[in-house]
Amino acid sequence: MLRDPFSTLPCEIASEIFVHCLPTSYTDREWNTANPREAPMLLLHVCRIWREIAIGTPALWAKMELSMHNAHCHDTALACLKRAKACPLAVKLHHWARGEIDEEDTWSDKEDEYSWLISPFQTLLGCAHNLKFLELSAIPLGYMRELDRLSGSCNFPLLQKLAIGVEAEVWSDESEGELRPCVQLFANAPLLCELSLIGDTPPVFLGSLPWNQLTKYTGTTNHLDLCIEALRLGTNLVECALAANGIDGDFVGILIHSSLKSLTFFSHEWWCSTDILRFLTLPALESLRILDCPNEWFQYREFLEFLTRSSPPLRQFAIRLDPRTALSVDIVLAMSGLVELEIWNPHDTFFTAFFSYFDAVAVLPQLQHLSFFHPHHSSKKCCIQTTGGSARRINGQMECQS
Repeated sequence: MLRDPFSTLPCEIASEIFVHCLPTSYTDREWNTANPREAPMLLLHVCRIWREIAIGTPALWAKMELSMHNAHCHDTALACLKRAKACPLAVKLHHWARGEIDEEDTWSDKEDEYSWLISPFQTLLGCAHNLKFLELSAIPLGYMRELDRLSGSCNFPLLQKLAIGVEAEVWSDESEGELRPCVQLFANAPLLCELSLIGDTPPVFLGSLPWNQLTKYTGTTNHLDLCIEALRLGTNLVECALAANGIDGDFVGILIHSSLKSLTFFSHEWWCSTDILRFLTLPALESLRILDCPNEWFQYREFLEFLTRSSPPLRQFAIRLDPRTALSVDIVLAMSGLVELEIWNPHDTFFTAFFSYFDAVAVLPQLQHLSFFHPHHSSKKCCIQTTGGSARRINGQMECQS
């Protein structure tokens, strides 16, 4: 009779192997932990020994994604939390049942009928001391109000990353009256440093958050005024990524943010805009990335004014505009302290003008890495290496993948 060699391994080694079977962040299946064809669920159905080892490996159950419209989500949460034991937890809650909680009602009015909807979160609050990451996706406003009222909803001693998206259509009604911010939700989260707001959730709505300790913010919204609001609240932000359209109106003043070192504009279901730079002064900015911005939304004059006004110590700059856009060389030359430069979709006119300046030693004297990405072949690039503060060698390398 053949003996399974895996069964001869010490449990600690087998557990470590099982943990490495989990989907990683490099795949789109990272949160697919309930899939019977993926670890950890798959490991339960191989044999009795594997099942016992899997159940006894807390790290396999520390990441969970719950669909809140599912009446069995509470049982799933209880099972995972029991198996995770004291492991730091990463939890995503989404697909909330809609319309059950009316803003006019209190939870006590409908507690018997809808208690199963809020009970998973109440269970999580019992393990809030282990929560390291939490995402509340497309959560109706009524649920947020109730979560804010729950006892213990302020204490998250290990929480480091938080992502929240409140149901979008409610804000048009909410703006007609006074926006009532959360009072205690996540108020006591001493390690919280990263926040993502999904959709048009006003930052002031989460007024109970410890904004002054946040160092990283990501915002995906239709309104850049909400991004400015987040920057105004997060006075100690170091890194910021924004996906937003243009601003619908003018602001009275310009916001000076003295801590921000990294800023990225990216696309998320729509093109991104750099309009916000008209209203910002960022004297500490070291890295700027502008990705997927159409030509009509990138204003050269306003961008140069931003650079003049901020005088930032920029070291890294990346830009990816519409392939039809002819990027002005003046934009690049205005950032004389660049160490890394990355340009997507450059036109021949840009190449000619850009390289004509390299006879001058004073042009981009600190540049060490330069990458150009071809409009039709993302793998095509030209690299310039500099040594001793001046361009000593130009090495053109073209790689093409079919």
